[in-house]
Amino acid sequence: RHIESDALPGSYCLCPICLEIFMEPVTLLCTHTFCKVCFLESVDKSTLCCPLCRKRVSTWVREHSRNNSLVNEALWERIQREFPQSAERRREEEHTGKRREEEHTGKRREEEHTGTLIGKK
Repeated sequence: RHIESDALPGSYCLCPICLEIFMEPVTLLCTHTFCKVCFLESVDKSTLCCPLCRKRVSTWVREHSRNNSLVNEALWERIQREFPQSAERRREEEHTGKRREEEHTGKRREEEHTGTLIGKK
């Protein structure tokens, strides 16, 4: 028996890639769901297949990317409503991770630039 107002089981909301609660979930035609970032990082860019079942999703991904509709908004809103602390923690982790990545990338670029200058002397 499935009633729409039933609470989501926590296990239903876990990404099979990062094993955390979904962050901006993407539900593919094959019904597999992933965090948006996990999906985009793990999908084979050349064939655009589901990371779990390998079903080809290239047309779907291109269409939804163009329309900015990759995220399963209904599921994402429900997760934020039913698991507010977990969703907020994931948002903070993602923000902190992006900041660290940007800082690391900036340092690496600076090191590469410095190395180039040193190499020219």
